[in-house]
Amino acid sequence: MIQQAGLRHIGRVIERRRRWVIAGWVTALISLLILAPDWDSVAIDGDLKHLPDETTTVRGSRLNAQAFPDDLAKSQIVIVFARDQQQLSVEDRQLALRTANRFVALDEPTLVDVWTEKTPIVGSQLQSPSGRATRVVVRLTNEFMATDNIRLLRLAEEIVATAREEAADGLEIGTSGVAAIGGDMLTAAAESVASTHQTTILLVTLVLILIYRSPWLVLVPLFTIGVAASTSLDLLAILAGWSLEHPTSWLTIRVFTTTKIFVIVLLFGAGTDYCLFLTARFRELRAKGLKQHLAMAKALEHVGLALVASALTTIVGLTMMGWADFGKFTYSGPAIAICLAVTLLASMTLVPALLATRLGAHVAIESSPLATRFWQRAADLILQRPGKILIASLVLMIPLAWNGWSVDLTYDLLGELPADRVTRQGTQLLRENFPPGEIGPLVVLVQLPEAKLVGQDGQYLVAELSRPLYEMPGISRVRSWYQPLGDPPGTVSLSPEGVMELTIKGSPMAKAAFVSQVGEYKDKVTRLHLILTDEPFSEEAVATCDEVEQTLKIASQDPKSPWHDARFELIGTTAGIRDLQRVTSADRERIQMLVAAAVFLVIIGLLRRPLICAYLIVTVIFSYLVTMGIADFVFGTIRGEDYLGLDWKVPLFLFVILVAVGQDYNIYLVSRVLEEQRKLGKRAGLRQALVQTGGIITSCGLIMVGTFISMVTAQMNGMIELGFALSLGILLDTFVVRTILVPAFLALSLRHSA
Repeated sequence: MIQQAGLRHIGRVIERRRRWVIAGWVTALISLLILAPDWDSVAIDGDLKHLPDETTTVRGSRLNAQAFPDDLAKSQIVIVFARDQQQLSVEDRQLALRTANRFVALDEPTLVDVWTEKTPIVGSQLQSPSGRATRVVVRLTNEFMATDNIRLLRLAEEIVATAREEAADGLEIGTSGVAAIGGDMLTAAAESVASTHQTTILLVTLVLILIYRSPWLVLVPLFTIGVAASTSLDLLAILAGWSLEHPTSWLTIRVFTTTKIFVIVLLFGAGTDYCLFLTARFRELRAKGLKQHLAMAKALEHVGLALVASALTTIVGLTMMGWADFGKFTYSGPAIAICLAVTLLASMTLVPALLATRLGAHVAIESSPLATRFWQRAADLILQRPGKILIASLVLMIPLAWNGWSVDLTYDLLGELPADRVTRQGTQLLRENFPPGEIGPLVVLVQLPEAKLVGQDGQYLVAELSRPLYEMPGISRVRSWYQPLGDPPGTVSLSPEGVMELTIKGSPMAKAAFVSQVGEYKDKVTRLHLILTDEPFSEEAVATCDEVEQTLKIASQDPKSPWHDARFELIGTTAGIRDLQRVTSADRERIQMLVAAAVFLVIIGLLRRPLICAYLIVTVIFSYLVTMGIADFVFGTIRGEDYLGLDWKVPLFLFVILVAVGQDYNIYLVSRVLEEQRKLGKRAGLRQALVQTGGIITSCGLIMVGTFISMVTAQMNGMIELGFALSLGILLDTFVVRTILVPAFLALSLRHSA
């Protein structure tokens, strides 16, 4: 009662100061637009750079930077020149060299060097054994997913376009390499933001027009959410910029390119729901004869607490992601939660202020007789046969939930790009002519404090380590201080290639490339470049990485091994993917438990019905499993043999959003049930609540589906999968959980209590 009295007072203050409230929000909007930095200037990207410090990728990268400080290259763009059925001509090779010179002429500060077939030591490795292909390798200081790679990929494509104009008939030219792939992924993400934003606004507008049948009234939620979205995104940009300038501060906000997608769809979905809940009660009260201003204040009084609780479940659920070890999860959840808090504030202040103006007079106060009769019949059916309806629903859904319990996931970052992207096509051309692992080698860093890794003894030690690695099925070459070109250990040839190998072995350049020459690490740290037979992002490459790690572990633990007590670290794309898989798998289990527990505590605090609250949590988790099962079946059917599983980000974001956002409808329904039961009795109150909330919850669900389905217009397969799964999950929450599972349980509890 005290809470309702406070909301009543807030409603009256907003009604009296409605112009000031609207002016305040507009002022905040304009001020933040002026003050906020550009989103792209503060957004950071990449997955592998956000791994925790205890992973081998982070430890190895640190050791590599200390032991080989002059090796500045962190990624590469690879240009492939290939012919299908014949060897490259002299003109083809000259074109490759001219293309390399064009990269050098860019005078690009991120450029380390450019390798061609003329480059000492590595040049021969850039030609295919068949003679039908060669590569130009542009080495860069940028990380795999540096935002600047978007610009570099654009420059590379301009140079490649020029090369294609000069190329003779039959010569194919493609672009690949981890930097190019990263730039292509970030470009796809940026395109996804734009398409999702536009589609979301369009779909929400259309659904609102259908619901309200008044273009003027549509302005209330659209203006509110537009203000909330712009304000919150600018606020995040300011906080992220401040955090970048103060990296040691206790308050750290990080944003990513894809953060904007989640903010837009969640704010337009959840925020519009909050507006509709408030407007629906306002319309009810107007239909009962209350004046406009009084109806607005009373609407806020009746649904304000439910709105706060609904938003709080989502905010708390997203905040729980802050407990993740993977940095992108750690920062994304709380950042989106901040935006939802701003949206809640806008919904509870700006919407009432707008409804108190002439816009509120356009609300249609009459309900659709057809819709009312439908929900009356649905309520009667559920009250008459709750047990049978509940059992029938569960029988149909349990097989899907069982499939959703053990869905395969993929960490293939390249596979997240559609097949028509330039790097997918370029990588295919590379794969046809070179070992796929050439895209990004797996690098083994070895520190052996008690021995020197130079001279014949050092080469012997490296040979002993290289031999078991070379014999692994997933490895095609091992390049090291012992065999710089990666030939099998112990092989000696008098061919030109063999003579070159012997020459390179003794060169200072080879020694500097593979053995540290710096400070305390001098002659005590070496590295081996493993060229895998599979693409760096694939499951097969990750399995090989695990086998390599196990082999090295055995060597370090064997007292008889010359590598006893040596320190081994793995770096490179494959090692990063493997660490990402381990870290995010643990995060997913932890965050799912934390989110379920936190949301349960929130709804307990509101409803004070432990059994009902536990059932509500169970229903949304069950809905999540069903959604996973259906999504896995749909995409497996569509993609056929190319389907490796759902993208690794789908389960966590789907769980957090469905469990948190899905409770909005349950909270609104159950809080209305308890309210009506206090006035009409248990059975009649349940029926009245089902009838009164049926239309509005359905409308909210359709709007939420409209926002999430916009994600399928994205240029990234993972985003498409998540958009489909979220839309499906909200449909299940709207038409199955809220309409059948929850009411049937409540009806059964009435019978039991009777």
